Amino acid sequence: MTTSRRPINPFPLPGWERTPMRPLRPWERKGHRDYYVDVDGAASAFQEFQQEIGDLTGLLEDGRLVLVTGDSGCGKTALVNRCADWTVLELRRRGMRGVVVDLTGCLPEDEELSIHERTVHVCDQLFDQLVDARAMRQDAEEALRGDRDNPQRIFPRLSRALNDDVVLVVLLPSPNELLDEVVRYARQLRSPRVLFFAESAFFDPDDIAEVVRRLESWVPPITLLVGKLDDGDPERFADDRLVRHTEVGIYPQLSDEAVELLSKICQSVAMLQRILHGTYERKLEAGLSYTEADLVTVDDIRAYLNGLGMHP
Repeated sequence: MTTSRRPINPFPLPGWERTPMRPLRPWERKGHRDYYVDVDGAASAFQEFQQEIGDLTGLLEDGRLVLVTGDSGCGKTALVNRCADWTVLELRRRGMRGVVVDLTGCLPEDEELSIHERTVHVCDQLFDQLVDARAMRQDAEEALRGDRDNPQRIFPRLSRALNDDVVLVVLLPSPNELLDEVVRYARQLRSPRVLFFAESAFFDPDDIAEVVRRLESWVPPITLLVGKLDDGDPERFADDRLVRHTEVGIYPQLSDEAVELLSKICQSVAMLQRILHGTYERKLEAGLSYTEADLVTVDDIRAYLNGLGMHP
């Protein structure tokens, strides 16, 4: 018995239909793993990460810090999540348990905190999540509980406190006082069997070179850059999404002129996703001209953007 196909919007991610702008998160949702499209140079950055991490020996012996840079909306978080997921899968093949600890939203948004205060908050929140994940030995958990907000005490002992089969993959909040905060993370948080990720839209090549210079006597960070959309990226992204749901849903394709307009106005993959999802949602809700024989046109995109107060 075949399920009847119905009109759908083909652009939300599986499981996140109500929050279409959330980034891919394959370490939490396995269905996201094959949704990555080679745009913004993200595939090259992912391959660079794989090469730098290699056989995981450096991670297991010294720990690593990964710094992902690029413009706002270019896919930094999606890349971080892909690298985290790949690391967990590689660890599993070696009989180890990768525990992803997401601290990206752990800092209060309404307070100005110093680097020390931010690091203390990160440490305190990390302890809670390690307890929830049962990542630490019971005796170590009890011994460190009184120092849970003391980075100088927690982080040097972290690898010894973990269960023998556990490796941590920690997603840090975006650094605030950029260079100094990243250097603090690399020096103070570094620990065997702990992989830290930080992302920022504010680093340029000179900043990255300065970070590497200041950490030259330490294990240098892995730095990954994600760029703006390149020629052909909007069409490649749209084509990928539009072929995924043909067996379960009904929806129009994009006209050639609509693809050309998207290529002109979209600077980032986040902007591209927002416009495509919003345009299709608006046309779907209107209930007219939404069949496989129809096309989403330049006028449809402009009508959506005009509704947002944007005029391409």
